[in-house]
Parts: sequence; C-alpha cells; structure tokens
Amino acid sequence: MKFDAAVMGSGIGGYPAAVYLADRGLRVAVVEEHLVGGECTNYGCVPTKALYHFAESAKFVEKVGGEVAYRWSSLVEWIRSVVRESRAGIEYLLESRGVVLIRGRGVLAGPRRVLVESSGERSEIECDKVILALGTDPADLPVARFDGHGIVSNREAPYFEEKPSRVLIIGGGVVGVELANAYSSLGVEVTLVEVMEHILPFTDRDIASVLRAHLSQRGVRVLEGASVTEVSRSSGAYVAKLTSGEVLEVDKIVVAVGRRPRTSGVGLEAVGVRLSEKGYIVVSEGMETSVKGIYAAGDAVGGPLLAHKALLESLAAARSALGEEAFRVDYKLVPTTIFTGLEVASVGYTEKELSALGVKYTRVRVPVYFLSAVKIKGHKNAFVKVLLDERGERVLGVHIVAPNASEVISAYLPLYLGRLSVKEAARTPYPHLTVSESLRDLAEYILGEPVHLVVKR
Repeated sequence: MKFDAAVMGSGIGGYPAAVYLADRGLRVAVVEEHLVGGECTNYGCVPTKALYHFAESAKFVEKVGGEVAYRWSSLVEWIRSVVRESRAGIEYLLESRGVVLIRGRGVLAGPRRVLVESSGERSEIECDKVILALGTDPADLPVARFDGHGIVSNREAPYFEEKPSRVLIIGGGVVGVELANAYSSLGVEVTLVEVMEHILPFTDRDIASVLRAHLSQRGVRVLEGASVTEVSRSSGAYVAKLTSGEVLEVDKIVVAVGRRPRTSGVGLEAVGVRLSEKGYIVVSEGMETSVKGIYAAGDAVGGPLLAHKALLESLAAARSALGEEAFRVDYKLVPTTIFTGLEVASVGYTEKELSALGVKYTRVRVPVYFLSAVKIKGHKNAFVKVLLDERGERVLGVHIVAPNASEVISAYLPLYLGRLSVKEAARTPYPHLTVSESLRDLAEYILGEPVHLVVKR
C-alpha cells in the first residue's frame, strides 16, 4: 500500500496530524494497534473526568443533606458510553477526511516503510513521511506488578466491575490525587502513599499542603514520605506493608508512579531514530526526529505528558512534514490541570523552579473564598498566586487553587503571555458569578486598588 504519510498511533498525538495532512490533499494512513483515541480517550482524560464529575455531583448533593442512590455497574457503563462516543467521534473525523485506518501493530522497516502485523498477518505501507505518536504505558513497581485484577493502573481504575470498599493508591502525582479525590467522594476508603516529602512534588509546597488538607477533609488518608515494601494476596484481599511497618488490607491497589514511553520493539533504533536516556524520542523544534522525514509527537517525545500539549505537537509535526513553517510549542505555556474538586491549574514557573534557577521574583498570593462562585462550592482554602519578575512587570507563573481552576486558567493565559496588562485586567468585566473574575480582583490588588480584598497596613 502506498501513502503520502503514515501516522503510527491514533491518540491525540496522532489523529490531529492525520486530519491536517488529509485536509491538504495527502493520502494518509493511521496505524492503530489498540483502541482509536489512545490513552486520553480510552483510559485517561475522558473516563477519569467522567468519574470525577459524577463524584463531584454526588458530593454536592450530600452537602445539603441529600442522599445519592446509584448502581456502580450503571456508573461504569455510563463512563464506557462516554468513552465509546468520544472514540466514535475520532473515527468519524478520520473517515470523513478519507484517512485509512489500519488495525495492527506498526513497526518501522525503514525510513519510508511500515510493517503492520495483525492477527498473524503482515502488510506493508510505503510512505513519504512518517509521524510517530506511540504514546506511553503506565509503570508499575517491583513490589507491585500489575496483575490486571487487583493491582492495576489508571487504565483499569475507572472500570472496576464492583465498587471497592478499600483502595490503596501508590503515587501522589496527578493521577493519584485525582483518583483519590473521586473514589473518596463516592464513599471508598482511600489511602494515598507518596514516597516524596509531599504529594504533587512538582508543585510548590503551599499548593500541595492545601490539596493535602482538601483530600484529608474528604476522608483520604495521605501518607507522605512513605512507600510500599511488600504486597501479597490474602483471602481475596491485598495486603501491603509500608516502610513504617504498618500493614494495610485493601480490595484494590492502584499504582500511579509514572509512565514509560512505548518506543521499544517498533524499529526505531534500526532506522536510526535517536532516543533519550529514558527512552523518549528526541525531536527538533519542528518535531522532526534524527531521521529526515520521520516526525514524532505526544507522550513519546517526553515533556509534560498532557493531551493539550500532544495536540499542538501533532499539528506542528504535520506542518513540518508539509514543509510549512512549524510553530514551536512553548512548554512553559502548557497548563497543568488537576481535577480534585478544589482544582489546581498552573502555567509558567513554580517558586521551586525560579529559586533553583536563581531568578529573583515577586510573589502575589490572594485568597479567593470571598468570591460567591467559590463559596457555593465551599472551598475555603482557595487562592490564586502570581509570580512576577523582580520589578513586578512580567508574569513568570500563575497558580490557581480553586473550583473550576482547569477552566479559569484560560482567562489568565493572556496575562502570562503579556498580551493583557494588569491595568487592562482590572478594567475587564469578567462574568459574575464565576471564578474567572478573580483575575480582575487580583489585578486591582496589584495596582493597590482592591475592592473585595482588605489590605492591612
């Protein structure tokens, strides 16, 4: 089979490139070994956020003394239906552009050849350009190997056949805290173990401390500076020993300690595609690998493993493949979002990073519980923190810990980019009642003209 371009992987690092190329008249093939849509659609963003939003709704009803009755099997089936619909949408996008979807495992047999293995049969694709969107797999631990039943990854976590009573989550990163929040909100007894000194170790301590308190209020037992030394089975349950000597008996163990790139066994080394020490694909600013005509995007190239970052890389790779001017993805502009009721969203530098770089900065942090939009959700520890340069002119980082922070960060991006001044933000009529209007209040505070904040002199 002859194509102008072959995209290996149909996740968000792959299908946008296929659509872009097909829209410009190229004959495109997408090779997918598993499910169309990749990690985000089938295991990550979509199912976990479906679980999250249901859990938050249930928690909200309980706040006013209500009771939520539901069948766990119906909840899981609803999550599956949302995933199926999202996956079908991507399949429609490819089909409507005439993109040929080839099911099977793709292996590079040369810079312009892809072998596809499916059910014992082999076919070969010849193409002028290749885009690698291979993704990552969840990592387990020597003491807690995935067994597909009780020791699981994020891929199984939204789809338990029965509601667990007790869950141990190993890893206090984004996946770990999100699942801990969702499970606990649905009445599951959750223990979260993080080996570092605090959960979300990539964030500043003030953010981690507030989120730790939030999880504790929801019933999550958070153990920091701790790890699991041994896991065994006992009468259908799992027994985990901790470094403290404590022994936990749980129904499920979710291992959320990171990801590994899916870059081995697909012929990359044979054709000369350079990999980093950790196995990620090394690319140029235009997403081209060390082999001319082969590009890569998404989780397999490393950096923040986020869907919105992968989408931009996918489009940048497609533009480069066409010889168009490719935009450079600014990784400091990629927001980190954490869906935990009291959500976290950040863009730019943290205080940790600025201190490590020796950069002097000014810190402005204001509470936002005074906003009625926040009071309705009931998160008293909500705040916004902005990091400015030493002269207070340039925004170096924005950190929001508040309900709907994952959406609110978009309002702050123009401020971070320098396309909106503090004075302009103070004069902008952000909608009421929303958390986005915190930007106007923050700007007024910086200018020394606060309306809703009291400055003690």
